[in-house]
Amino acid sequence: MCLPAGVNKASGLAAALDYLKLSPHNVVGVGDAENDQAFLSVCGCSVAVANALESVKDNADIQTRGARGAGVAELIHGWLTDPGATFSEVRRHDIFLGDALA
Repeated sequence: MCLPAGVNKASGLAAALDYLKLSPHNVVGVGDAENDQAFLSVCGCSVAVANALESVKDNADIQTRGARGAGVAELIHGWLTDPGATFSEVRRHDIFLGDALA
């Protein structure tokens, strides 16, 4: 991947969040390779799919059992069915993500 200096997924996310007036704490990012590291480091929650490089897994808040799209589907399914359980172990920012159903 060839990009101008200072242009990466993190800078793209920063521009989008600025436009949308959202905080990076509102972002759950999913990645698998070196070019995702900067992006994942600014997300409120970082997720590595099963086929991700070990360095990505080591720095992620959550790791999926599924690889590629199956890992993304696993994350979304967990988020929709039990967000409290899905995000309960995320403590990097000490901000609770999700809500409990009454």
